[in-house]
Amino acid sequence: MTQTYQPQINNSIQTKKWLHWLPTFGWLPFALAINSFVIPPGTAVAYWGRWIGLIVLLIYGFNKIFISGKWERNNFDRFAFLVFTVIIISTAYADLNGVLYAADFYQTGIFKAVSFLLAYLSLTWGVQSVLNSFNDATAIIKNLVYSATVIYTIGLIGNALRIIPVLMGAPSGIFFNPNATAALGIVILPLSIWFSSRQKHWGILRFIPTIIIFTAIIISSARTPLVALSILLLYYLICWSRYKGIEMLMIYGIATIAISALLIVSVDFFQSSFFEKLYENLTTSKGAGITSYRTNLLWPLFIEKILSSPISILIGHGWGSEEALLLHKSAQSIFFERLWVGTAHNAYIGLTYQIGLIGSLLTFVPLWSIVINQIQQSANYINKEHFELKLALCSALLAELCLCFFESGFYNIGSAHSLPGWLVAYIAVKLPFLQADFNN
Repeated sequence: MTQTYQPQINNSIQTKKWLHWLPTFGWLPFALAINSFVIPPGTAVAYWGRWIGLIVLLIYGFNKIFISGKWERNNFDRFAFLVFTVIIISTAYADLNGVLYAADFYQTGIFKAVSFLLAYLSLTWGVQSVLNSFNDATAIIKNLVYSATVIYTIGLIGNALRIIPVLMGAPSGIFFNPNATAALGIVILPLSIWFSSRQKHWGILRFIPTIIIFTAIIISSARTPLVALSILLLYYLICWSRYKGIEMLMIYGIATIAISALLIVSVDFFQSSFFEKLYENLTTSKGAGITSYRTNLLWPLFIEKILSSPISILIGHGWGSEEALLLHKSAQSIFFERLWVGTAHNAYIGLTYQIGLIGSLLTFVPLWSIVINQIQQSANYINKEHFELKLALCSALLAELCLCFFESGFYNIGSAHSLPGWLVAYIAVKLPFLQADFNN
């Protein structure tokens, strides 16, 4: 039976306002440390300092939730337990006498596994400890939007005044790579849209976060987030039409598919004849379309390795083997070394290579189900405030899942967009339980 949501008196314990900043504080050092790696004096400080916020959040949650016996486990925790079990099994059966041994597999794998576990515990203990009501959820998301807006404002002003150099051909703000700027932006964008709809007393100023973040995404010239934008547009229109009962899905669908088709051809196609660029993208691997020379090289390599044996298909090659394989290839080939690649540039392929089809399905099927279930549930919301927040969370998660087709940052906690992606996923799972508390 589909759950309906309605507002009632909130009798839950009020959380102190400063605690709402803890989830943002857990993520912020990761975002701010991105460019420090190119400044030698600050490299070590940034590398280890980025974990401070996450550790503080974990320690607080451990004392507040775990020790006191108040840890409430849900489907998020159950699937996480299964995924970590697959990680252990996959890594235990890894072939240490081959490529992985030569590339210090365990050193990479253990560090990644610990960081992934730390991120999970900071959610299920840390975030849960400050998430006692619907108002807590809104406060946490608002603080995330505030912080992201400041980051992007500083970046845009810094690029415009040339205080922050443009390092990789497109304005990227405080980030080293414009892809990181766009990836984080597309995850935060649905949250900023929700923020703008909530702060009506701000007048026109309430649209500033959305405008700033959207501008940063566009000028970064990254293609994947632009494709995600068109998918988000369709998702929004479907959910809103089910909520409002508007029978215009056919028009919305045709318009969005048309926009998506243009974006998939590439943002670069405007620079030359439409038919020439279209032909180039459809007939050659060097076209400026949605793929690149990296993906054309890496995806076949990883898919071939995945399909190399029944064991590798089911449980993969071990946690951290994605980087280990590319380190090994770089040692063998100067071509791979010069490409400077460390991941498969596809989270679905990269995760399947590491923990197999079993681990990949246990990770992504529940996340996609959250997004898809929101479409079904949209028609059953009574309270608009609840609907808008849940839609924002699911849209941000959808943006992250779209990024996974061309980025591997979702399970690499050091990526600027990884923790916000997992945060919205956790709150989206937890939100119905908070609303159920209202009904009690």
